[in-house]
Amino acid sequence: MGMVKCRECGKDVSDKAKNCPHCGVAKPAPESKFGLIVKLGLGAVLVIAMVRCISEQEDRKSQAAAEKQRIEASKTPEQRAREEAETAKKEAEFQSVVSRLRALKASTKNPNSFELVDAVLMTDGTLCATYRGTNSFNAIVTENKAIAKDLKIVEWNRFCGGKSGTDMKYARQAL
Repeated sequence: MGMVKCRECGKDVSDKAKNCPHCGVAKPAPESKFGLIVKLGLGAVLVIAMVRCISEQEDRKSQAAAEKQRIEASKTPEQRAREEAETAKKEAEFQSVVSRLRALKASTKNPNSFELVDAVLMTDGTLCATYRGTNSFNAIVTENKAIAKDLKIVEWNRFCGGKSGTDMKYARQAL
């Protein structure tokens, strides 16, 4: 056990003391040079690792962008036209689903309580929607509706029962 000068008052204290007996400061012994060097070294390693990680992430992003650009450049005009047509078709389909769901929401007793549970678009264009909402007695009920392209309600069992289609639940974000 050695004696060191208190970092606060400058009087002699044990290097093992938790508090200075003269001024009461916690950990009165100054930190050893070795401990300071270790802390600085660990800090430097941490900073270098963070910089390297960020740099690698930027490299991956630029490589992905270059690959995407290379793929786009290698496409024929027919492929681009086909992809644009497919994108336009999907957007029109989505807008159709959203307009039917908005009409369904508006037709409920309390549109503010409308919560879309499930929405499936069938191959014939029929939208099969399951939703929750409050009825005239303020009870929360779950209902199924099959909505044709022309916004008419059609028979659920005939158009939706036991059939599968394209999941359109993500349309709830547009409601």
